[in-house]
Amino acid sequence: MSSALRFGFALAAVAAALWTGGDTAQAEPAEMRHDEPHTLWPTDDSVVSRARRRGLLRVGFDLFEPWTMCDTDGNLMGHEIDVARKIAEDMGTRIQFVRTEWYFILAALIDEQFDVIVSGMSITADRSLLVNFTAPVGESGTAIVANALLTHGRTDFNDPDVTFAARAGTTGEAVVQAHFPKARRLTVGTTGEILQAVLLGEAHAAPVAQITATRWLASHPDDLHRPLERLFNRLPEAIAVRKGDLDGLNFFDSWIAQHRANGWLEDRRRYWFETRAWEDRIETDPAALDACVESFETGPY
Repeated sequence: MSSALRFGFALAAVAAALWTGGDTAQAEPAEMRHDEPHTLWPTDDSVVSRARRRGLLRVGFDLFEPWTMCDTDGNLMGHEIDVARKIAEDMGTRIQFVRTEWYFILAALIDEQFDVIVSGMSITADRSLLVNFTAPVGESGTAIVANALLTHGRTDFNDPDVTFAARAGTTGEAVVQAHFPKARRLTVGTTGEILQAVLLGEAHAAPVAQITATRWLASHPDDLHRPLERLFNRLPEAIAVRKGDLDGLNFFDSWIAQHRANGWLEDRRRYWFETRAWEDRIETDPAALDACVESFETGPY
């Protein structure tokens, strides 16, 4: 094929992408795009281009509620799973989830054991020295859960008459110190003891992780409430790619911008972090969990 003819094909492909991108009703289904001739694809070495040529996006993960869990049918589910599958669908590739211990996940990404870490990883300066982060996919933080009877109608918790239950040396204790310095603190040893202290009225309220707050409120709807909608100690979570991959970073940033604008990311975030509608689908049997993870490592979705 002559260079002029090849350029003509590429130009036509770009024009088609621009046209269908503006009219979703005419956009070609994601599963069809992998059938485009390789000669029309970008030849850069970004993670996205390599995944498209391979026809497979490999995503590193570890099990952590509600980002990644196994359901009772032996399938992976969770916020991270939804996001990763949607990315692969929009890329026109299959997807493979690669189980990695969270402590080693950055090293495994750098070592190219998989292509990308999709979500659930908070952006920090230290981590940014090792990998590049996209724009935030979402954010997590600390919520205030309170005894409904003791704090009914109360809006000011920075008060000496208010007691917070928290574990020493934790993010929760730091939130109380920073935002409610006038309040008293009840130091307890475990998360379970925090819950009991608030339920029994030994403490008015407690600072806990957002997902923990959602679980407690669902389990004790008559006894607990969230008096403050604000999240404290908010940390943005993003997709992580290897250093130097600016083209891959551009794709993921564009993908995030698109699905923030159309509400898809907000909808998935609300479902997994603000409801417990999925709780009865969680697999708890250890053998079934191992089989679930193994199936996704050996058989791409």
